[in-house]
Amino acid sequence: MRAAHFLAVGWPALGAGLLCLALYVPTLMPDVGFWDTAEFQAIGPVLGIAHPTGYPAYTLLAWLASVLLQPFGAEAFRANLLNALLMAAAAGLLAVAVTLLTRRRLLGLAAGLLLGLAPTVWSNALRADAHALHLTLVALLLVTLLVWSARRRTGDGRGDGWLLASAVIYGLALGNHALTLLLAPGIAAFLLLTEPGLLRRWRLVLGCAAALALTTVVLYLYLPIRSAMDPPLDYADPQAWINLGLDGSVIGGFRYLVLGEQFRGTFSPLPSLVDGTRLVWHQLWLELGPIAILSLVGVVVGARRWRRESALLGLWFGITWGFALGYQNASIERYYLVPLMVAVLFAMLPLALALAGLERLAERRRERWPVGRMPRGLEIRSVLPRTTPVVLVLALLAPTLVSLPTTYQRVDASDDRGARVWLDAAFAVLEPDAVIVSWWSYSTPMWYGQFVEGRREDILVLDDRTILDDGLGDVYGAIDRYLGERPVYIIRLPRDIEAVASRYPLALVQGVPGGDVWRVLPGEVGYDRGVTSQPGPVTAGPPPP
Repeated sequence: MRAAHFLAVGWPALGAGLLCLALYVPTLMPDVGFWDTAEFQAIGPVLGIAHPTGYPAYTLLAWLASVLLQPFGAEAFRANLLNALLMAAAAGLLAVAVTLLTRRRLLGLAAGLLLGLAPTVWSNALRADAHALHLTLVALLLVTLLVWSARRRTGDGRGDGWLLASAVIYGLALGNHALTLLLAPGIAAFLLLTEPGLLRRWRLVLGCAAALALTTVVLYLYLPIRSAMDPPLDYADPQAWINLGLDGSVIGGFRYLVLGEQFRGTFSPLPSLVDGTRLVWHQLWLELGPIAILSLVGVVVGARRWRRESALLGLWFGITWGFALGYQNASIERYYLVPLMVAVLFAMLPLALALAGLERLAERRRERWPVGRMPRGLEIRSVLPRTTPVVLVLALLAPTLVSLPTTYQRVDASDDRGARVWLDAAFAVLEPDAVIVSWWSYSTPMWYGQFVEGRREDILVLDDRTILDDGLGDVYGAIDRYLGERPVYIIRLPRDIEAVASRYPLALVQGVPGGDVWRVLPGEVGYDRGVTSQPGPVTAGPPPP
């Protein structure tokens, strides 16, 4: 009986996950990337410390994947493949959640596919990133909470184990990404609506709190312990509580890393209600198309029919999206993954209600007309409710299927070798024992090349982060420290290059496509034109008279 129930709930998850994975794998980024991608590709194999908030759960999982997935290619590809597996798992888990909530396996399958094939989800499945693990753990948390709620309503005493499991999963999610904190109000509302007297069961409450705390603490202890071992990648040196800069400000340490203190200035005032609503709707329409309308209907239906679950999901959606609207830090589409999952689930609720209504109508017709005596027209109509779910799911998936070739072409990263081409070219032109003062997008692939592939270990890559950690102050301090002692190069944004050129002679290094590398020349060497953001060669030579 248990096996049959597992298969009944599990086949939509398996179908959605495998279909998504079958589309993810051919479109995977094949090699190292720029920006955070390269860091997440490197952090697992070397067991390093990632940028705030540290992502210890992802780091440990990425290390395990780098070991278990060795037959599938180089470390960078393994990390990308891990993301595809996680996103496919998230799609499958949403299918389970919808099946549990609506008792409709076909709707579960449709929900998993709608989430997994949404452009932002698909795009983020193709390159290493901690947000895929976040979405997977949140989907798993949703499943365990729904099972606990169902067990409590039926009086099954074994439901407490599912609540303990939920606490552990929440701790794992919190050990992966601080966005998990935004889920707490929704979970609290759901628990108390499901069991108003829950707080009086103090043993269970203390057990869950202990499980959550222990899981989270164990994961975050990785950061100071591993940092004390001086790993190749050691962002902000979290073995100490705080690290102070030359001016006495906090520039690193455990608190700085885990609380994401470097991002404190990246929040802008929230948009007005009208502007915020417009932004939310625009993003949902881009991801789901007409299905977004069903999501709105589902909010109303859910508030009447699934009140506890709607409180959980509505708070998850509203708080997470409100945070994302005020957070300004490069590309943040990844922060919309959980709200997108919630929107897909809401879209299934009115369909489940409509199917239930059709089934009740068909049952009344069968009761009214004995077998064999039903008029021919009604015989045909009586078959409709059995085929309606299939037709409905096909109609539901139609916009996604129609746009599938366009989405495939838009997100396809299988030819994205730009970072590899740039990295190989940069390593080829840098002189022995060079110092290269870089910025994050280009520092990370060079660290991958050094620490994972073991190439050009003679060069020193100084990022804005490592400049602080080494006590060099800023870019100029880093240049002054090594100029005249070792060959010094810089890779900066055009506006930064112009500022550096006002203090040091620069020469553009030829043969590095996709990101200019400049050689910082000693003071007695001149160059033939001013440095600007416009392309063109610079020839070094004696200074003009």
